[in-house]
Amino acid sequence: MQPIRLGLVGYGKIAQDQHVPAINANPAFELVSVATQGQPCAGVENFRSLSELLESGPHVDAIAFCTPPQGRFALVQQALAAGKHVLVEKPPCATLGEAMALVDQVAQQGVSGLFAWHSRYAPGIAAARDWLAGRTLQSVQIDWKEDVRKWHPGQTWIWQPGGLGVFDPGINALSIVTHLLALPLFVGSAELRVPENCQSPIAASIKMSDAQHLDVRAEFDFDHGHDELWSIEIRSSEGILRLDNGGALLSIDGVRQVVSEEGEYAAVYRHFQQLIADGASDLDLQPLRLVADSFFVGSRVLVAPFFD
Repeated sequence: MQPIRLGLVGYGKIAQDQHVPAINANPAFELVSVATQGQPCAGVENFRSLSELLESGPHVDAIAFCTPPQGRFALVQQALAAGKHVLVEKPPCATLGEAMALVDQVAQQGVSGLFAWHSRYAPGIAAARDWLAGRTLQSVQIDWKEDVRKWHPGQTWIWQPGGLGVFDPGINALSIVTHLLALPLFVGSAELRVPENCQSPIAASIKMSDAQHLDVRAEFDFDHGHDELWSIEIRSSEGILRLDNGGALLSIDGVRQVVSEEGEYAAVYRHFQQLIADGASDLDLQPLRLVADSFFVGSRVLVAPFFD
């Protein structure tokens, strides 16, 4: 079987660190072209824009998007109009409305689409989901804290409208929780702490629940200057499940569990490959909806200016 010929749009840190290694390690894909306005990607044809890639580049079957969410909507629309399968990094768009429109366009074009909530593919997630099935849940506590200067140095788009601020990493936690829980979540209240010189929050506290009044709370911090904390603790009447290191580690009642050794992005591209083979799509909007609702009902608290 011929490999899926893939184009990549955006060649920043996430593409270099995660996407390209995962693509190159999967024989089902062949990376043939990259559209980037920054440094070129070695070993493939490089273009300055998606339009140039589509018009002048080698044939591609699918395109993966690793650009910032602002402005991504028009690019994905262009790829879909050209009949390409699409993989879209999280968050898929700058607004929920844009993402909903892409869901409709994927269906209209008859291609496969994947909104790549990569944290759902962390090694401990599948085993955690299996353990939780059928259990009586009592509460969920999310603590997602990291240093933006380490993970997004100089990336000012994060602080601009549509950049999401602390929700850029926080949406990873939301993508995991919405994947683990059987019922949809709804935001009851949120406090968004916004630096005086930014448009997006640097920290947030959120209270959520489902139709059965499950108590779900999240603490997000993007100015956490010491050891990262990416944990989710779910209490049930049958025991306590805890995910650490972004879902890479799973413990039940304090006992470490054996989990998959496959990396997140390797699993993302394996899933994308299967979706294309099946003529299917995976375009879940729940994590983005929770972020949008947090902005909608959240109170804004001004805090000290942020300097990178």
